[in-house]
Amino acid sequence: MRFLLMIFLAVAFVACSTPPPGKHTSVVSVSPPVLVHPVSSGPVAYVVSPEKKQASLVAIKGFVDKLNAIIANKAFEEWKTYLDEAYLATYNDPLRLKEYSANSPFLKQYNIKLKTLEDYFKFVVVPSRANVTVDDISFVDENRVDVWTVVDNERVLLYLLKLYGKEWKISSW
Repeated sequence: MRFLLMIFLAVAFVACSTPPPGKHTSVVSVSPPVLVHPVSSGPVAYVVSPEKKQASLVAIKGFVDKLNAIIANKAFEEWKTYLDEAYLATYNDPLRLKEYSANSPFLKQYNIKLKTLEDYFKFVVVPSRANVTVDDISFVDENRVDVWTVVDNERVLLYLLKLYGKEWKISSW
């Protein structure tokens, strides 16, 4: 299941990107994150009390609103402070970035080659995550949460978040 979530997240980030500055002057429509279809044989979601879910949902909505502003302002260094070590290792991997560059039709169309986490932020994260809304969350365990939005009546995975003490961070697993 973790592998499937990683694949879905990877496809979502790769599928949503814009051309480099100065190469295209018209407005580019950004595709929503990839649709995640439920897998009937997968594990049951971790169950928390309704109070914990509601409190976490409120906190995560605030967290994502803060991320939206950071991403909209293209504040890479500030955005990095909200990433955990697992995410940094995953999205700083040169082989993974090369794979994204090779597999994204949009990146290929504009001959964009992702080489750094900052490239990934600029060409994948900014266009796909600058103005998202949280509609639901599901707990994976006590400290890990899948964050969902709804697009055309379908749930779409936005983020994998992990709680460190009292602080949420973007993660990968």
